[in-house]
Amino acid sequence: MASKRKRVVLSLADKLKIIEQLDKGVTGKKLSEIYGVGQATISDIKNSKSTLLNFVSVLENGDGSSSRKTMKTATNKNLEDAVFKWFLQQRSMGNPISGPILCEKAKILAEKLGYSSFKASNGWLRNFKFRHGVRELDLAGEKLSADSAAAENFIEKFKTASESYDPEFVYNADETGLVWKALPKTTLASKRESSAPGHKVSKERVTVLNCANSTGNHKLPLFLIGKSRNPRAFKNVKILPLFYKSQPKAWMTAALFTEWYDEVFIPEVKKHQKSVGKEGSKVLLIVDNAPTHPTAELLERENGQFKTTFLPPNVTSLLQPMDQSVIETMKRHYRRQLLRKLLIEGAEDEELVLANHSKINLKDCCYIVAEAWSLVTPVTLRRAWNKLKGLPSEKNKKKESEEYEKQEYGEDDDDEDALSLEEIRKMIVKIPGCTEVSAEDVGEWMACDTSDPGFQILNDDEIVVSVREDVEVEVEEELSADVEVDAGPSASEAFAGLETALKWMERQPECDHLQLLTVKRMRDLAARKRLKTAKQLTLTEMFKKQ
Repeated sequence: MASKRKRVVLSLADKLKIIEQLDKGVTGKKLSEIYGVGQATISDIKNSKSTLLNFVSVLENGDGSSSRKTMKTATNKNLEDAVFKWFLQQRSMGNPISGPILCEKAKILAEKLGYSSFKASNGWLRNFKFRHGVRELDLAGEKLSADSAAAENFIEKFKTASESYDPEFVYNADETGLVWKALPKTTLASKRESSAPGHKVSKERVTVLNCANSTGNHKLPLFLIGKSRNPRAFKNVKILPLFYKSQPKAWMTAALFTEWYDEVFIPEVKKHQKSVGKEGSKVLLIVDNAPTHPTAELLERENGQFKTTFLPPNVTSLLQPMDQSVIETMKRHYRRQLLRKLLIEGAEDEELVLANHSKINLKDCCYIVAEAWSLVTPVTLRRAWNKLKGLPSEKNKKKESEEYEKQEYGEDDDDEDALSLEEIRKMIVKIPGCTEVSAEDVGEWMACDTSDPGFQILNDDEIVVSVREDVEVEVEEELSADVEVDAGPSASEAFAGLETALKWMERQPECDHLQLLTVKRMRDLAARKRLKTAKQLTLTEMFKKQ
């Protein structure tokens, strides 16, 4: 008689490993032998993949999943979710949280949610910490302000941790909010909009995720989050110059970050590794501790080939590369490109400027911000890592920094990203209706979304509302009445336009051979599609005659 198999209860961490192995093609039979469970158990884990990943993604740290064996939730789920949202926000801002503080906040939120009989006992606190994988709470202390001593300690830790990584495969990613249609407040367009009934600037914000490596030679395509799943401006559009996803309020979430990590970051890095002949190299991603970033354990992929590490909250502003002028530079380029669009479209009077500005839609935003990101130079990207690497970064040490770059990368590039406020102001005053703009107005405009972290910081009332909302309402982008969305140009029209463009470019000394070849390839693509369409039309006409 066969011996009875010993009952094995898998932890959530084991279940995550099984899911990863299944995705790689390992058979259920093989996994059942490795983990000592039945094939039916492996099948159940596979079928509950989405539920399991969603549950584990909200644990405060990975240690919580290593010991937990069930996905049992609290009795008062809304209250549990509200307290945990508040907890993550406080942690991301560097605020110390003790057990008594957490219990007191739980009582306040319970009252707002209508749980009159709730008691924040020691038992509740213990279970709360276990359910969310919270290892410890700060006993006391003040808010963690930017700490240069802590930064020095983290620099040393980073040097040690990054020794086993090729600098080309050490990346940093960070989100930021972008108010994509705003103009300086003294422009006529801004005055008209702000005085319009029901006008809200928040309707015109998106979240942008920037990511690049420490050597400055690999910028990933931007990841942009808007409100609408299917914006009207995207009708009939098959491809964009960036990756687009939606969230009802255009905020980053843990689910969207994980989606970006798996569908954008890992494939793009693998593509870069192949292009430089370094497939299989280990990859390290550095991010801040925003509440929308899953734990390092949850982001580990490919048997440890892809790993993530987190900046402490009190050193993020001092060390995070994307915060060292990279995002700021991209936004300056974005706003300069926005002004150029208004100028290029031949604005001759104030009303025409208003009309052109009102026509700018989310698709325009995607192209402008992608162009702005492409204009951020490798020099700017490399220098942004100087603080984290412990290299000179102050202005009075610029020469020393440049000498290091020349020795390390064999280049002596000037930083072409410097855009002064005065240069931008001179562009603005050329636009009708913008002559009153001052340098101070430009400064305010440039900083209008500086404090937007890309994820939502909620007060107590907003937290309560968020946990009560069971269904997220789809928000559609509203375009101006005079904006028409058509089917786009035909293949014949595209061919004629590209043929004209190619002839024009051949006569321009600024154009190089790569640009000419690119336009030629696009023209040839239009020609093939034109021929295919013509054949289909001929075939249709033949059947009509028959």
